[in-house]
Order: sequence, then structure tokens, then C-alpha cells
Amino acid sequence: MAELTWSDKSAIGVEAIDEDHKGLFDAMGELESAVTRNAQAAETGALLGRLAVATGKHFADEEALMRDAKYSGIALHTANHQRLMEKISAFVARQTRNSAEMNQHDLNFLRDWLVYHIENDDRRLGDWLRDRARDLARAEQQKQALERSA
Repeated sequence: MAELTWSDKSAIGVEAIDEDHKGLFDAMGELESAVTRNAQAAETGALLGRLAVATGKHFADEEALMRDAKYSGIALHTANHQRLMEKISAFVARQTRNSAEMNQHDLNFLRDWLVYHIENDDRRLGDWLRDRARDLARAEQQKQALERSA
């Protein structure tokens, strides 16, 4: 499997979100590397825990941004976040309970979910946020033009 690396193709055009996504790609890449080289369960567990924490923080930050911006797609987007966090929590619990190593199936699920979510759900959010910012800027320009002409 090719290494998961950040590229401009994955950028959604919102700097704070893109920076978080880069961190998630890095965390996922470290976990993939550990699984590929058959690292001990303690190491993969720590890396999975790091990914879980980073993902949870990112989702909380992203959801706050969506609430502040009154994003119309927040309900579905948040539900998608919740489903992934439940899955990651199950992986962490299994690993903690059984000292089980991550398997390729679990790893593929996490990788595919991350890439799909960024390239679809988050891209829609980024497009919406940029459109909203442009509309707000346009409205402010129109307001200023009206004030100048009055």
C-alpha cells in the first residue's frame, strides 16, 4: 500500500482545517508504518491513541467552526464525525483490552475514511465557507458603497 502523504489535492482551502488534516495524515502515516513493520501492540496502541486524540480535537474544532458559521450541513457532518469516533474508540478498546495489534483491515478502514471524508464532506464545508466569506465581503462592500453615496 502506498504511503499516505499530504498533497495539495487534499487541501480544502481553509487554513486551520488543512493544518489539522496534515497532522491527521502524519498520525495515520506513523500508524501505517508501525503496522507495516509489525510493531508491538504497545507501539501501535500508542499511535492509535495519538490518532484518536488528534481526530477528536480536530472534529471538535471543526464542529465549533461549523456552528459559528451556521453551516447548513452541520447535522450530517457531525453525525459522520460521531460514527468515526465510535469506530476509533472500539479499535482503542479492543487494543487496550486484548493487547491486540492493529490489523490491515482496520488500518484500511481508517485510511479510506480519512481520505473520503476530507475529499467529500470537508471539501463541501470548505466550498461553503469560502462562498459564505465571499458573500459577506460582497455585502460589506455594497454597504460601504451605499454609505459613501448617501
